Amino acid sequence: MAFVFASCISNKQTAYLQKGNDYKPALYEPYKLRVNDEVSYFLMTANVETQALYNSGQTGISAGSTSISYRIYEDGTIHSPIGQIRIGGLTLREAEGAVRAAFSKIVPDAEIRLTLVNNYFYVLGDNGKGQHVLYKENLNIYQALALAGDISNMGDKKHIKIIRKGADGMDYVKVFDLRQVSIIESEYYYVKPNDVIYIPTNPNSFFRIDSVVSFMSLIVTPVSFFVMVMSLFK
Repeated sequence: MAFVFASCISNKQTAYLQKGNDYKPALYEPYKLRVNDEVSYFLMTANVETQALYNSGQTGISAGSTSISYRIYEDGTIHSPIGQIRIGGLTLREAEGAVRAAFSKIVPDAEIRLTLVNNYFYVLGDNGKGQHVLYKENLNIYQALALAGDISNMGDKKHIKIIRKGADGMDYVKVFDLRQVSIIESEYYYVKPNDVIYIPTNPNSFFRIDSVVSFMSLIVTPVSFFVMVMSLFK
């Protein structure tokens, strides 16, 4: 019985927004475009023919709705229909301005809407649901996991990991305790494009009890087996 009660999952192990483990607040920083990111544009102008010409193959301005994308090369440029435009290291809004400035040399009233094509995050592990669209810039970790499906009681909320690219292009693993209220506004709070969120399984989950049903199964199964064995020797 001591083992059974020790195996029960408590509210402290699963509840969000608990106090403790104070993480330092960090200012939100908009994502900056990196090598191998892909963008698409949509040109708007009063000249219908010009708009049709430069938007050939483009079908809209929302994420995932365009058919042509432009990869950012090692030198930070994209090869657009009007030549090379340097946007690497810029935020999406700054890059939008750079593309607008380039088009304005040919189309004076040009307005540009720029979209990050690879604007996704990924969830792996306990209750992982694969790839999801990062539909807004400041999507937080709770909203991201709500999209993927909440973590089950068998998931280890104490050791959530995010694999994220740094400014140097290298991948870094960040580990944090999702149960702590202090992750709000910390470096772990906002999800970035291409983030991989890994939810490990609690190492003791095999023995853990998270419902009355599992408790009864733990008791009834060995008792039933014992009764069956004893009946064979009668």
